[in-house]
Amino acid sequence: MTLAAGTRLGPYEIVGLVGAGGMGEVYKARDTRLNRTVAIKLLPTGVAERADRRARFEVEARAISSLSHPHICALFDVGEQDGRPFLVMEHLDGETLDDRLMRGALPANDVVRYAVQMADALAHAHRERIVHRDLKPSNVMLTASGAKLLDFGLARRPAAEPTAATMSTLSFDERKLTAEGTIIGTFQYMAPEQLEGKEADARTDIFAFGTLLYEMATGRKAFEGKSQASLIASILTAQPPAISSAREGEGLPPALDHVVERCLAKNPDDRWQTARDLKLELDWLAGGSASGARLARTAPAHSGRRLLTWVAGAAVVVASIAIAIAALGRFRQSSNTGVTRFVVAPLPGSLISGGEQRTRLAISPDGRQIAFAAVTDGRLQIWVRALDTLAAQPVAGTEGGVSPFWSPDGKYLGFFAPDRAEIKKVALAGGPSRTICAAQSETPPEWGTDGTILFSVFRDGIFRVSAEGGTPSRVTALDKTRREINHFWPSFLPDGKHFLYLVTANDSDVSKAPPSVYVAALDGRDRTLLPGIHSRTMYGAPGYLLFVEEGTLLAQAFDLGSLRVTGEAAQVASGVASFRTIGSASFTVSSTGTLAYLGSGDEYQMVWYDRRGNQTDTGWARQTYGSARISPDGQRAVVDVYDPRNGESDLWIYDLARNVPARFTSDRPSDRNGVWSPDASRILFTTERGGSPNLFTKAFEGSGDIVPLVRHPGPIFSDDWSSDGRWVAYTVNTVSTAHDIWMKPLGGDTRERPFLASQFEESGARFSADAKWVAFVSDETNSTSEVYVAPVDQPGQRQQISIGGGTTPRWRRDGKELFYVSLDNISIMSVEIESLIPFKVGKPTRLIAVGQMPMARDNFRGTVYDVTPDGQRFLVSLPYGEPVSSRITVVLNWAAGLQQ
Repeated sequence: MTLAAGTRLGPYEIVGLVGAGGMGEVYKARDTRLNRTVAIKLLPTGVAERADRRARFEVEARAISSLSHPHICALFDVGEQDGRPFLVMEHLDGETLDDRLMRGALPANDVVRYAVQMADALAHAHRERIVHRDLKPSNVMLTASGAKLLDFGLARRPAAEPTAATMSTLSFDERKLTAEGTIIGTFQYMAPEQLEGKEADARTDIFAFGTLLYEMATGRKAFEGKSQASLIASILTAQPPAISSAREGEGLPPALDHVVERCLAKNPDDRWQTARDLKLELDWLAGGSASGARLARTAPAHSGRRLLTWVAGAAVVVASIAIAIAALGRFRQSSNTGVTRFVVAPLPGSLISGGEQRTRLAISPDGRQIAFAAVTDGRLQIWVRALDTLAAQPVAGTEGGVSPFWSPDGKYLGFFAPDRAEIKKVALAGGPSRTICAAQSETPPEWGTDGTILFSVFRDGIFRVSAEGGTPSRVTALDKTRREINHFWPSFLPDGKHFLYLVTANDSDVSKAPPSVYVAALDGRDRTLLPGIHSRTMYGAPGYLLFVEEGTLLAQAFDLGSLRVTGEAAQVASGVASFRTIGSASFTVSSTGTLAYLGSGDEYQMVWYDRRGNQTDTGWARQTYGSARISPDGQRAVVDVYDPRNGESDLWIYDLARNVPARFTSDRPSDRNGVWSPDASRILFTTERGGSPNLFTKAFEGSGDIVPLVRHPGPIFSDDWSSDGRWVAYTVNTVSTAHDIWMKPLGGDTRERPFLASQFEESGARFSADAKWVAFVSDETNSTSEVYVAPVDQPGQRQQISIGGGTTPRWRRDGKELFYVSLDNISIMSVEIESLIPFKVGKPTRLIAVGQMPMARDNFRGTVYDVTPDGQRFLVSLPYGEPVSSRITVVLNWAAGLQQ
């Protein structure tokens, strides 16, 4: 019997039945604790009594719980009601691929886009040793954010052998459920080895993926038969007709035939051996020109992937520049040239710098040069790379600069200097930088053809100033009746009299009040909403606006006369770095048809180091991690996990003994920088709830409310919670003094107060075990970040700890040792605390050389690591594979792709 609307399953209230099948009923429901919509999968009565079906249901729960990926339906909770187990999963709005295919083949762009997403999801599952084994159109959901894999009810870990410990907790033998000789799955999409009852592995999923890709591209099933026997014979012996013969001239890359053909090889050894290899090939296919794609038929299988590999940086640069020079020449000769894409690595070993509110690259108006901000050898500076040269060059006078922007004639480079809160410019021909005006410009300025510079001021509006300097004047004001809190990302239209800008509203749910884009005149009085656009927007000739949605760069026709968008948006590129809450998007475009963007979705692996430098993989999923904090008892860690589609993050809790992750926060907007309370009963974190970063706390267990703790008008980052429970330390960003450290008393007079607020930058506070000392980072010594320690009640009595640059201090729980990261060699350093009263320390000694360690988002002084309470092990995030966020993709004549 199906459940009626209003029925309660614990805290979940049934809304209605979505669908039903042999493995369960799926209901739409409401989580009454978090007031969010979820999907509940419930085993039907009778089926729940069958040991095999119940066991497979438990297999699905374990499989999904170990997976965290934007293109895999997320598991929130598990439970049981009246003997019927159920899963609580994210609710997806959209249609299944099965339903979509009833209308025929998919558009060419969608075929490749969904294929990349599905392959990436499979690669993630396979890295966790999960094989789906029932991949079919009804198990793929198409949503606004892309494809999502569903239903891991037949999944298994192919190499897993249950231990005595695990078997004692199971009521069944998973090996018998999926044993060799048993046919499990859906015939139409089975691999030959499945039909023969042989062992299924990752390559079995790749075969099924090939059948889906073929069906998406052609609208026909890869294998058909009038009976079950003839269908099986077709799968075992036949080869489907080439995709190109069915859709010639419709924009599908010719090399797609090769990709599918290799997926559908009868012998598993002849297929793609990993889904990641397949995904990289599809990435290359999506990013290459049609002529380049044809090379895939004769080139070695890994040639495209090698082209994009960071390790081969020098060869890539030379090849890319050669392509660029030739392509630029062709582009100048004919406006009908096709789209050309190539990749440029900015600086080997460098980190392109910038928080969500600052850009990291800008292309010159003529499309021949790219400026970007990068940290090299611990030094932040603007660099310029001409597309017809082999190397980038630093721009003198831009030290500490971010958010570069160009003068209309390309002779000057402007930038924002956050340490001085100034907008500056420098001539590329040489000479000192000059200050244009004082301003806390949170998003990059824009230089108009008449010499007017537009810039935004945090929590205020858009202002204008002459490029020659002077006093800024207001252009836009916040509309308080609409709860507006920021005007960001000003961008001129070609007439120089109108501009685009983005508005963020003060709302706790960005899905209800997403950023909005307006077009306005320079007098700021009249503005027009551009519906359906929610990110930084730029005019890209000829006649299109460019913007990003869920990591996809889109173009939509724009009428300069009526100042309105027309028609439907079309995809230009995928995997573009973005952050939905404030609408940031890492792309730049010139008036000559050249586009450049930064990718998203860097993968990192979390590893353990012991004090001797021995490394052990945690086994966690490879994804983008932010800050990590180990609990006071050393049993758990709270970790930021970022969504590559939009740059937003959630907090996850990892059980360190069992390596089992559990989502702690899930609602938009971003939650990050988790900090444990002394008794580990609550977690302090930074969240965008309320429209801008603030500090909240939430109970670790149970369904307690999220409680606001600190509200601040500027960016804020949670740092630490003292062991005596009296203080919370946090870093704020202010207009006058950049980063400062503040304290929030949790008893008595609870008014916030500054701990360190000087002309220097201070951040990253950590309390000692006795809560009497604070370790922190400051750049007061020759503008180099160093680690200091000061008494809680006398911050001026500081003592320098690090030598030659240091960041991210961490105390051993007994207070007898302090750790930090050395900036000159990226090593974890150890300093013995010889005495607390008086405070006396030994010399820093190198403990572990970890090589490249990623920096925490929003604060480049915060590297991603933590130490166990006993100081014996270190949890460290390390880059895995190619760092796509530091890879600049250049697209020549991008609009030609829209015409095709």
